[in-house]
Amino acid sequence: MSVTPRLWSTPLWAVDLTVKNADADALSDCLGEEALALTCMSPPRQPLTHIEALFDQEPDAGSWNARLAVIAALHKFKPPTVSVRRLPKLDWLKKVAEDFPPLPIGQWVVYGAQHKHRVVDVPHKRRRGLQIDATSAFGTGEHPTTRGCLLMLDKILRHTTPHNMLDVGCGSGILAMAFLKSVRNARATGIDMDALSVMIATSNARTGGMASRLRLITGKGYKHRAIRVRRPYDLIMANIFAGPLRQMAAQLKNHLKPGGIAILSGLLNHQANGVIAAHRMQGVRLIGHIRLNGWSVLAFKR
Repeated sequence: MSVTPRLWSTPLWAVDLTVKNADADALSDCLGEEALALTCMSPPRQPLTHIEALFDQEPDAGSWNARLAVIAALHKFKPPTVSVRRLPKLDWLKKVAEDFPPLPIGQWVVYGAQHKHRVVDVPHKRRRGLQIDATSAFGTGEHPTTRGCLLMLDKILRHTTPHNMLDVGCGSGILAMAFLKSVRNARATGIDMDALSVMIATSNARTGGMASRLRLITGKGYKHRAIRVRRPYDLIMANIFAGPLRQMAAQLKNHLKPGGIAILSGLLNHQANGVIAAHRMQGVRLIGHIRLNGWSVLAFKR
């Protein structure tokens, strides 16, 4: 999931609220438009979802209560009560280095530079190594959506060999890099609206020896000219939020080659039907669905 890396040294505040599962989609979409990071926790067989949004400037609780009350009124449910708290200062770089040991996922093993020497000790040595530096903590494969996207990509690559891939909301570049590690003579394009994410992805691509095959762009969605020039894509991956995925369904179809595959995530399990319906209306059919810790990863074929 593409989340800005500006979290490293700036003070952080959290906006917390708890709502019914059915109401979480609309509220998370609203918060996600401005938050640096958004987490939705919906334990299995529980009726409530806890939403936490992170900001680098102190949010106004009254303002957010009013904004979310409008959303609740439009969707006809009881408005939640927002609480704001300042998070304790944390050395994120040190924490990531400590908490990010080599992580085997599918045919890859993801690791940070500080653990490069340990990769040789990982079982199943045939896995392809992906070095993601500690500065890109929110794209290391630990989040269920990133892990699920890699697992789905692993499945897809067993049956087909795409050669032109687009990563929408590329973050650290991990998904595009995993694709390029596995497919020779392929090329990929990554786009993210956060310039710092693109800088970090560029650094990761250089470290991994993929800079010549991975073009990285600062921009939003499918609007950039460089994205249009390289279409159609036979593989599109987007690990963002449910709302934008629904809104961009038609654009995805227009950029996806007939017979091409799209892997989408960044959505909670209860948001999956809405994303599936939006793509079905465009004639893009569901071919796979992975559920991990309350999150969904969807695979479509045009």
